[in-house]
Amino acid sequence: MYDRLVQWGNFDDQIYAHIEKYTLKQYGSEEGSEQIDNFTVEDCWQNVQRYYNRRKSMIRGPKEKLRDVIKVAHYAQFIYDKLKKELDEEDVY
Repeated sequence: MYDRLVQWGNFDDQIYAHIEKYTLKQYGSEEGSEQIDNFTVEDCWQNVQRYYNRRKSMIRGPKEKLRDVIKVAHYAQFIYDKLKKELDEEDVY
């Protein structure tokens, strides 16, 4: 298998753990609704920008710097799904 696919699989494991252990506990609800449901594509892009803007800061420590990369990827997934719906498009592949 290509290294990039193995690396993506490892990164995907990190994103899954982040969603399960952090975002669902902090932002989810027992009814299944989440704050992100009310976000627009632009709202999600603004959150990506927020993490991008603090990329050079080490004030929160190295672990949080890595977590911010996971958050960017998670917001990218939201953007993708919301944009597909907005454009009435299917998946790219």
